[in-house]
Amino acid sequence: MNEFWRKTVHLGFGLLIAFLIWSVPKNISLTILGAGLLGGLWFIDLAMRGIQVPVISHLLLHLERDGVFPGKGAFFFVFSSLVTLILFPSEITAISVLVLAVLDGVATLIGLRYGRIRIINHKSIEGSGGAVIITFMALAFFMNPVQAAAISVVAGIVELASPIDDNLVIPPVVALLMTFIPW
Repeated sequence: MNEFWRKTVHLGFGLLIAFLIWSVPKNISLTILGAGLLGGLWFIDLAMRGIQVPVISHLLLHLERDGVFPGKGAFFFVFSSLVTLILFPSEITAISVLVLAVLDGVATLIGLRYGRIRIINHKSIEGSGGAVIITFMALAFFMNPVQAAAISVVAGIVELASPIDDNLVIPPVVALLMTFIPW
């Protein structure tokens, strides 16, 4: 498993989901994410039973961390996106998914290249700080700078310190924050 490629795919996959949620009617987004989740469960089941599926098996082998069930990251990402979309408006969900894609992906990419000072959970201050700044820059296209800064910092703290997989936690936390901080 190559962490650089894993997080690059995470970033692209997340931006694609955010774009889908932003640009397609909510009922269609829910249908696509629901079908994707069910399809993902099917592929995970096949992989866990040792059944090889062209392309999918290769991706699961090379894009998942060692020691976790196949497709865990993608499954949690889609599951969290779907639940957040069920509970919140499309615009809030799309931005929440964007935050997950950018913050989590960029934190690792910066940390791999420039990370020197390790803080919590083996994560680097350079990766976490850089990711907060880049997430702020992405959010500044959608809201005022104070709101973008608040959301970026809170999401950065959640990504850094959460004992639960950040793919599950970041979208609903950001959506809740956006609900209470009008944007």
